[in-house]
Amino acid sequence: MDKDDIKLSDCGRIFLGDVPRQFIIEVIIRMTFIYVIIVVSLRLLGRRMESMLSRGEMVTLVTLGASVGVAIHTPERGLLPSVTVIIIIISLQALQSYITSRNSKAEKILLDEIATLVEDGRLVIKEMKKSRITRERLFAALRLKGIINLGTIQRVYFEAKGIFSIVTYIDQKERPGLCLLPDSDLDFRNELKYEEQYIACKNCGNTVTKENNIEKKCTNCDKKDWEIAVNEN
Repeated sequence: MDKDDIKLSDCGRIFLGDVPRQFIIEVIIRMTFIYVIIVVSLRLLGRRMESMLSRGEMVTLVTLGASVGVAIHTPERGLLPSVTVIIIIISLQALQSYITSRNSKAEKILLDEIATLVEDGRLVIKEMKKSRITRERLFAALRLKGIINLGTIQRVYFEAKGIFSIVTYIDQKERPGLCLLPDSDLDFRNELKYEEQYIACKNCGNTVTKENNIEKKCTNCDKKDWEIAVNEN
């Protein structure tokens, strides 16, 4: 298109482009057809596609979206190439699901492994760095579950789908630990019950007795930054 043909007052070009008006009806037909194809495709891919997506499933959805765009908006392109791409995508995803359901090694390669981020009220710093999970993100996820004391957590797993599985202690035993509330929320922090005999490492949550430990480095992360442990369940 020549630059002289571009005019802001040309509403027909802005809204319709260089295609005839009849193509709008064709777009409706194409979109309806593609919509039905995608719905059927997602149904064939299974219920997992409606939940949290894995890497392979995310790639599948992105590829589905990319494959149908041209078929909808380009009048000289037919629908058959896009339908062929969709069939290939479904077949590849089905093949991956078949392989990973029968081979644990392939599952770890394609879907990644589960990482343990918290063990017995302490952060596993090495696994957090490996998984590129920050303390702020993890603490936010725990607060969403109503947890404000790291000491009450037995395990936190970072699943292959990118979600956190949180396992708290079943018994009601009081366990002092690191407070998960933001440092800026002093009013809420002041309302909590603290265990003056214990201190928690602000870096990893390792909780020890205050006596003779406050001047020492943490045995879990080698940091020296302590605070009084909270004792709220």
